[in-house]
Amino acid sequence: MVLHTGYSVVLRWAYKNGDFNVVYSVSRGTTPVVVMLAAIPWVGSPSVWGWCGVAAVLVGVMVMDRVAVAVCSAGYTLWDGYAIASLGASVLPYLAVTNVGQLVVLSLVLGPRRRLGFSGWRQALPIAVLTPASYGLVLVAMSLSPVSTVAVGRTLNVAVGNLLGVVVLRERLTLVTLAGLTAVVAGVLLVSIET
Repeated sequence: MVLHTGYSVVLRWAYKNGDFNVVYSVSRGTTPVVVMLAAIPWVGSPSVWGWCGVAAVLVGVMVMDRVAVAVCSAGYTLWDGYAIASLGASVLPYLAVTNVGQLVVLSLVLGPRRRLGFSGWRQALPIAVLTPASYGLVLVAMSLSPVSTVAVGRTLNVAVGNLLGVVVLRERLTLVTLAGLTAVVAGVLLVSIET
């Protein structure tokens, strides 16, 4: 709960200070690199293809910028992978406790700064349901595959996020961002060769 809450606070700050397509790409793209490196002691070293994939993801992310959100994301990904795969935590109770705890802490932190109201509940409801549901699927995947593989596979959402940033938010898709995205996708594909 602490790691997820820290991630939420840092992510909010990052989105406030940067473009969606940059923040999203970098936070999602850097996480698997950190996770793969940090998971070596308990899952072993990746294959040559894994290292090539991690290098490609890292190059793609460095082309695009920022890392603070990725460090928080890597922290909760590593802990969640350990809790699910090594400690045998059940996915639904684990997810429920994490989300309820996060709701309480964020409400306390944001409460004094903002009037908490329910005026935007209709817009928030899909996010409140889909975000934990999608992460629940990630936790299930962690119970079936190594955390490093799952973390790298999750970066495919970077391409989708960038397309949404361009189409929905009307952000520019620069050649630099496109090159970074290409490297991230290539890195994910190289890591998938390993599994």
